Amino acid sequence: MTALDGVLRQILESACEEHKACLSDLTVLSALVDPYRIDTPAGHRDGAWLAEQLNKLYGSAKRAHWRGLHYAIVADGTIRKPNGEIYLNTEEDWQWLTTAPAKAARWLGYIRFERIIDQRNSPPIIYHKARVTPEAHLSIGLDIEIPDEEDIEPLPIARGFVVRQAFYFAIFGEKSSLEDIVLPIAQQFEADLYLPTGEISDTLVYQIAENANDDGRPLVVFTLSDCDPAGRQMPVSIARKLQAFHDSFFSDLSFEVVPVALTPDQVMDEELPSTPLKATEKRADRWRDAFGIDQTEIDALTTPEKRHVLQRMLTQAFEPYIDTTLSRRVADAKAEWNTAAQEAIEQQIDAERLARIRSDASTKLDEMRGQLEQINAQLDLVAGEHFTLPEIEVPEPQVELDDTRQALVRFEDDWVSASQALIKHKSYGK
Repeated sequence: MTALDGVLRQILESACEEHKACLSDLTVLSALVDPYRIDTPAGHRDGAWLAEQLNKLYGSAKRAHWRGLHYAIVADGTIRKPNGEIYLNTEEDWQWLTTAPAKAARWLGYIRFERIIDQRNSPPIIYHKARVTPEAHLSIGLDIEIPDEEDIEPLPIARGFVVRQAFYFAIFGEKSSLEDIVLPIAQQFEADLYLPTGEISDTLVYQIAENANDDGRPLVVFTLSDCDPAGRQMPVSIARKLQAFHDSFFSDLSFEVVPVALTPDQVMDEELPSTPLKATEKRADRWRDAFGIDQTEIDALTTPEKRHVLQRMLTQAFEPYIDTTLSRRVADAKAEWNTAAQEAIEQQIDAERLARIRSDASTKLDEMRGQLEQINAQLDLVAGEHFTLPEIEVPEPQVELDDTRQALVRFEDDWVSASQALIKHKSYGK
């Protein structure tokens, strides 16, 4: 992308000259954000600086979120702002980054707009995988090649031999900037993913509870939030609301809530940067007394150097709940079913009916050659209508939960125990 050399500024100044007006008369937005007022020598300086840091830390093409870029610059420790001062992990430097350089770099053409992911109030990112219901069918065997009439043979087909773990998983993260790291893990473990901006709403918690209740398996919610009083409160709020939904709407709902990150211990272990708690934070003194630190955002784990840490934390959190043998056992069960079903068909097939199937297929193939999927659909026979096939038995997951797992509340907790666990966590363990 080629930087704009005074084009916007020239348009503004020409208009002012033509209409005998001053700059403020024709400035639509504030001077700090109006694109025509950004086009100044200082704007080009700041825009070029940001582009240099982005390319240095992320490469020439990779996209970045503002908070991730902020922490990447902080982590470097040697990067100086255009005024010569070292860029620090302060509110002042953060505000400067997201105003002057942020606007100038894109509006003046130093970077493409889409290279920065900066939506602060974006809709929640939700990933949800639908359940597959087991169902047996009979196929005439069409795939890609069209067979001759005498080669057409009924084949058993079972839909539903899918790997279905013992628990229904959901991941909640309070930042949309987590998507590119967390979504592949959610897809790997077939977990629902919720990434609103900020505090989770009652509506989203209800959706999580309703989906889990409809699914029928015990629910496990993994949370990713900032290391600060509000972030520590978030899994407590989710667990309490799930508890209430169980008591009011979903009596069969069983759940655990697992705070994955970001904890004070993780901040210290990973040597993550910290910023002072806001002056308006009423819980600041108790927080500092309990943990001896201020606040660290979950975005500190989205930098190129730290993203693998967040991936490891989240992946390890799933381990106690996963049956690693299930994929193999489901595949073996499907193979056994196919063998038994084919034997059942061979024992029950009627030669006269097979001849009619072949004749019908031959006629349709002549008429509709090239439309194989449509032909398969027309000749597909529901197993229960004409043949008795073996019952589909998908292996169940086998998971023995370890008492050392890090769930905030557990399936076996009664209402009081769960409430006490939440209160203890909320009070920083005291």
